[in-house]
Amino acid sequence: MDAAGIILAGGKSSRFKENKAMAKIASRRLIDRVVDVLSSNLPHVILVTNMPEQYKALGVEMIMDIIPGKGPLSGIHAGLVSSPFDLNFIAPCDMPFISADIVRCLVERAAVGDDAVVPVIDGYPEPLAAVYRKTCIKPVENSLLADRYSVKSFYSLITVKFIQESELLEFGGGRNFFNINTRDDLQKALNMEQEQ
Repeated sequence: MDAAGIILAGGKSSRFKENKAMAKIASRRLIDRVVDVLSSNLPHVILVTNMPEQYKALGVEMIMDIIPGKGPLSGIHAGLVSSPFDLNFIAPCDMPFISADIVRCLVERAAVGDDAVVPVIDGYPEPLAAVYRKTCIKPVENSLLADRYSVKSFYSLITVKFIQESELLEFGGGRNFFNINTRDDLQKALNMEQEQ
């Protein structure tokens, strides 16, 4: 597929109390699970992190925020600027169940004229597990420079195709987008893994 995978691993993990990307489910770190899924589907993977020394062994390109300290939107911006591809699948480091099928599905839904393809789960967009074209760079930059840090803050400036959860059920639906912010979330994920 002609798209890059961009993994956001720059968060402070403040609610988790340590780097959650290194937490394990079924003996595999969260970051390894996400890297494996993206690299098995996409020709290039970029990790956006402010702690590159922790991820040296992953063997993927690593970059840092260009406009630092502005949250995930900074990571999206840096990833899009660095990517050699027009289409890019953004994924956070803490979604252990994101699947190759969902990545392919969302990338393939990007038509000419779509700046972004964003899944909607339980009625809410999932802007951190979505596809963005490089046409989003300037709108994202404008939001950052205007101190608007919400990941969806630039959506009014671009063309977004929303994909409803009902269209994603055959690929596992909302399970793909379960993310880990707390120790309780990690326990839920461990339970979900055992139920599979």
